[in-house]
Amino acid sequence: MTPAAPPVDAPNRTFFSCFNGYRALAAVAVLVLHTTFVSGTIGRNPSLGIFGLDLGQFLIRLDVGVSVFFLISGFLLYRPFVNAHLRGDPGPGLRDYFVGRFLRIFPAYWVALIAVVWVFHQTGPRHSIDNFGDFVSYFGLLQQYTADHAYGGIQQAWTLCVEVAFYLFLPLWAVGMRVGARRVKSVVRVELIGLAVLFASGITYRMVVLTINDQGGNELSWLPAFFDQFALGMLLAVVSAGIETGRVRSRLAEAAGRQPLVCWALAAVSFVAVSTLFDLPLDYRQLSRGQWLAWTLLYGATAFFLLLPGIFGSQERGLVRRMLQHPLLVSAGIVSYGIYLWHELWLERFFHSTGLPVQNADVFAVLGYAGMLSVIAAIVSWNFIESPALRLRRGLSELKRGSAPAAAPAEQDVTTM
Repeated sequence: MTPAAPPVDAPNRTFFSCFNGYRALAAVAVLVLHTTFVSGTIGRNPSLGIFGLDLGQFLIRLDVGVSVFFLISGFLLYRPFVNAHLRGDPGPGLRDYFVGRFLRIFPAYWVALIAVVWVFHQTGPRHSIDNFGDFVSYFGLLQQYTADHAYGGIQQAWTLCVEVAFYLFLPLWAVGMRVGARRVKSVVRVELIGLAVLFASGITYRMVVLTINDQGGNELSWLPAFFDQFALGMLLAVVSAGIETGRVRSRLAEAAGRQPLVCWALAAVSFVAVSTLFDLPLDYRQLSRGQWLAWTLLYGATAFFLLLPGIFGSQERGLVRRMLQHPLLVSAGIVSYGIYLWHELWLERFFHSTGLPVQNADVFAVLGYAGMLSVIAAIVSWNFIESPALRLRRGLSELKRGSAPAAAPAEQDVTTM
């Protein structure tokens, strides 16, 4: 990858047509992971009959979908900042940025949380809100910062705590990169060095936490523990924006754009390696430092190679891109946030309504029940909460600029999980 002189007038590309497909795949991966775990399928670890491999080894690693979401956030949210930096323009308005992030995450999350805690009265000591501290923790997405609240409320919302922390961190990082570039006089070099430091800091943070306490703790679910994965998404943003503005030439990016199947083959190799080579547990026990290092590097690599075809190359060519842009995947991607928010509730309701014991149920019955209700809840959430919130955001943005609000396709929204 080498710097290049900027063109006189570079277009401002903001639309990535494959990304709703990626969101759909990531959300379904997490749904299948949780379904196969609570049904006991992973615990039974049925043999695949291929090289002595077991299905559970792969199913338990489907939380790689969370890494895909983190890289998507790093890419889509950082790209406007780095694009402006490379062009020498002011960055995105912070008011619009923070209002947009708030409206994208909190309204739908609050409705799902109210349903979990007060409508369905989901069982468990961390699913109740009994005092002001509980209320602030769960409704403010702050639960991961105290041991008494961690993984409570909506269990999978711990990742939203990480996302919200990243939203707050990102503008500060962008300012730091601008300040550094003024001193070094090379925007691309400063961005790349900064991301290398950010990547290393994520690894270092985890190692330090596990050295102090080999059992880890909720500190391992804080933003710094995932700096390495966000940095990979941000790297893709720098290269993509650099190519678009003429500030970067990358033969590797060009090759990735021409060979989407090769990119996905590399993603598959990374996924198989992390699933089979490091004796990772088939449950949620704490990993050792060596296991964690393999886990985060190979999860990051899996998500990185998976995303490449949706960023580089002609987005109208290739089987991979056609699949990602299939209307069914696009539709699932649009409502993927709702699927992510609601599926754990419906998994719990399956066992509550049937009386079957957890870890001893037919996986297809559980998946059919929870999957169908999750999709229905997600469609309702999109149409009555998320989509109106996005229209409100666009309306506020247009009102600030003094023009009439303009509708935009849902696919163009910077939606994470």
